[in-house]
Amino acid sequence: METELGKTLRELRKGRQISISALADEHLSKSQISRFERGESEISCNRLLNLLDKLNITIDEFLSIRSAKHTHFFTLLNQLRKYYAEQNLEELFNLLEDYGQKPYEATMIKAVIFSIDQYTKPSESEINQLTDYLFRVEHWGCYEIILLGNCSRLINYNTLFLLTKEMVNSFAYSEQNKTNKILVTQLYINCLIISIDHDFFENSRYLITKIQALLNDEIHFYEKTIFLYVHGYYKLKQGDLVGRKEMQDALTIFKLLKEDAFYYAYQEHYQAQVPDETKEE
Repeated sequence: METELGKTLRELRKGRQISISALADEHLSKSQISRFERGESEISCNRLLNLLDKLNITIDEFLSIRSAKHTHFFTLLNQLRKYYAEQNLEELFNLLEDYGQKPYEATMIKAVIFSIDQYTKPSESEINQLTDYLFRVEHWGCYEIILLGNCSRLINYNTLFLLTKEMVNSFAYSEQNKTNKILVTQLYINCLIISIDHDFFENSRYLITKIQALLNDEIHFYEKTIFLYVHGYYKLKQGDLVGRKEMQDALTIFKLLKEDAFYYAYQEHYQAQVPDETKEE
């Protein structure tokens, strides 16, 4: 969500009644600052710090204000998860109305609704607008990963795989930041299951290697269980019937722990993808 940096800067500048001209210097022109504030371009960290210094704002204050704004997005995510788990279309459509003026969020909400109601889905132009934005982003954050992950089923496969690789190259996550690692892992898994669905096995092997490295020595129960299912699906597609047992084991884990949303979603996939003669245990 790098465009939000510029928007936050503009709000703070206007709040202090400081003109762009007052901030411009030999290193950063008025037009460069204006484009940054509109989210049309980026500036270096040093130049951003210089602007904040002229506004008498510390970097901690700036990031705190920006983080407060981002809580709206994570509030949306929590609502989406809740209403999706409840299959509550009425509340999902209410969310769509609330976020109608935010194109990327609206596209994501439509994608979630489409998984329940096949009559509502993002238009091709909305998907293209989202992917165009993602290709322009130089440094991915949680916002971009979540958008791509929730819309992955509606994006052209080659575009999805390319964006997933772009994300890995530009998204900075550390060993200490467990949330970021989980987001990256979840996106990899989403892309993997779609790759297997379409028989792109070379890409699947690439993703499996990446996921195994991320989950190594980590305690991420849900991700490991989903990966057990998806890796089993890959094996089954390769003719290894051990994969069927791994898929069934993952379903059993979700059922025993009463994780109904996971269980029913992957059970539906299992029933659709596993040949009839192999479904019986």
